Amino acid sequence: MFVVRALAIAVILLLLPAMSNCGEPPDFDAAPADRPNLEHKRKPGEFKRNKYGVIDPSPDVISLQHLPKDSYGFVDWAKAISDGLISPQESINGASPRLKPEDRERFDGDIVLKSKKAFMPDVLFPHAAHTEWLKCSTCHPKIFRKKAGATPVSMNGIWKGRFCGVCHDKVAFPTRNCFKCHSVKRESKR
Repeated sequence: MFVVRALAIAVILLLLPAMSNCGEPPDFDAAPADRPNLEHKRKPGEFKRNKYGVIDPSPDVISLQHLPKDSYGFVDWAKAISDGLISPQESINGASPRLKPEDRERFDGDIVLKSKKAFMPDVLFPHAAHTEWLKCSTCHPKIFRKKAGATPVSMNGIWKGRFCGVCHDKVAFPTRNCFKCHSVKRESKR
């Protein structure tokens, strides 16, 4: 009898710390829902409720099905932003970030990166597609020097998570289709 009572007390003591946090909502922003008629004005951690006030257990995520695709079938995030289908926040908590002076300047120029392999087309890097939601200091000078061609980019480095690989293959489209980036026909040598 004593052993059963001691075991029951031990189980209760082990569960008490876990149970004390049950009533507290997690401290994070809710994701926008994929239903156009649903109210999105919940405070972080509040339960989503249906029109009757009952907790709605359906996923609180965005379906990627309605987003535009590029010619390779990947989501075209820049087009989704320019079409007004998505509107990324400037920060996780929704507050405006403090911008450095260099982050306030806008540069929409395209950069052509020469391929090291003769059979491979050159790469067109579109600044405009990247500066839709990133600031300059996200990449410069931590990942790339600000002068075109000053950072020796390699595919090996990209595949190892450096250069473009800091984002691509993680949060941006994958690098599996070479010709999504290698899209500029090389000038023929005469």
